[in-house]
Amino acid sequence: MLEGLRAITTGLRRLLQAPLLSASSENGSMDMDGDGQEASTIRVKLSVTVWDFVLPVTPSLPAVFGISETVIEDRFGLEHGSEDWYGSLDMHYQWLLQYRISPYFCRWGDNMRVLTYTCPWPADHPKSEEYYSDPRLAVYAIPYAPVLSSTDAAKDVLRKELEILKRKPHWKKSYFYLWDEPLNLEQYDIIRRMSGEIRAIAPDARVLTTYYCGPSDAPIAPGTFEAFVKVPSFLRPHTQIYCTSEWVLGNREDLVKDITAELHPENREEWWTYVCMGPSDPLPNWHLGLRGTQHRAVMWRVWKEGGTGFLYWGANCYEKAVVSSAEIKFRRGLPPGDGVLFYPGEVFSTSNQPVASARLERILSGLQDFEYLQMYSSRYGRAEALALLEKSGIYYGPERYTHDHGPVDVMRAEVFRACRSS
Repeated sequence: MLEGLRAITTGLRRLLQAPLLSASSENGSMDMDGDGQEASTIRVKLSVTVWDFVLPVTPSLPAVFGISETVIEDRFGLEHGSEDWYGSLDMHYQWLLQYRISPYFCRWGDNMRVLTYTCPWPADHPKSEEYYSDPRLAVYAIPYAPVLSSTDAAKDVLRKELEILKRKPHWKKSYFYLWDEPLNLEQYDIIRRMSGEIRAIAPDARVLTTYYCGPSDAPIAPGTFEAFVKVPSFLRPHTQIYCTSEWVLGNREDLVKDITAELHPENREEWWTYVCMGPSDPLPNWHLGLRGTQHRAVMWRVWKEGGTGFLYWGANCYEKAVVSSAEIKFRRGLPPGDGVLFYPGEVFSTSNQPVASARLERILSGLQDFEYLQMYSSRYGRAEALALLEKSGIYYGPERYTHDHGPVDVMRAEVFRACRSS
């Protein structure tokens, strides 16, 4: 017991000496009684300074993460559309929302078609308004029902959804995600057709398309960076959110200007990014085996490069299982951890609440870091915020970033001091 208390004492002393707490001690004090040798308890007295600002409830960066509905159905034995199915999806959604993430559910079809939706209930259900009006939700995905079955009934569902939602105040938060990483002009034509059906009903609807290359049969040298950069010319005006893989950039953040130069922001075109199988070590990503700051640096990179949104394809995409407490196995052919950011609670206990990975906690920290940088930038300008990012020793580029969390505490403390109300 005494050894345990000594270890706790040492840990607490280190905590009290952390830069973030030290930075706030100028307006307070903190001390600790008990050396862990004779006392059975440790008393810690803290005086904490609370700065007069809060992070925005609505995230500045729309970070959209997929939750596989089929994984949930298989593992928990749920019938699609049943009461328990709605309850499980709602629980997973509410749980992930607390991480400053805008979740969407997904079901994959042929050739990377994907049905995505944020709310399991239709637009005329009361839960729909509860979901879409939640200020914690930065953006939401609308289901394109015909993506998996192009029947008249599916098209009627789409029309009804759009007629209701396009009149709502939260409509500006909406988007469609129809196809993941199209590879050729035939797939581009399908995206344009689907988008055309949507925009015939709601002309200001937004469509998101992810890609890591240009169409392989385009009249531009296939497999080249030029073909990749010219993707907007093939999808305009049927895509508004151009979401590119960070793998393409590698360590060349200078290529960002070539991508953004092709976009028309006056027509509401945006540049988002994503990570998945790539990029690989030493670049920022969320695979297992990478450093903690390497996970956190994904959002530092997004902020520095100027992306206005971020997508991650799956947070629960482990191998299929038909028992809720079954061992979690990563999908074959993917880097360990790719597509898996939380685990079923039943694997560890009797709880049905998901269990966050350490990587998901670091993603939250990175999203919070993004808000600190945004706050500083809004007050002092982006150039000063970029200088702070580098001066603190946090992030210089995709291959040059801190391996220790200490500099992040220094940066946050500086934002505290600079942005607190006088």
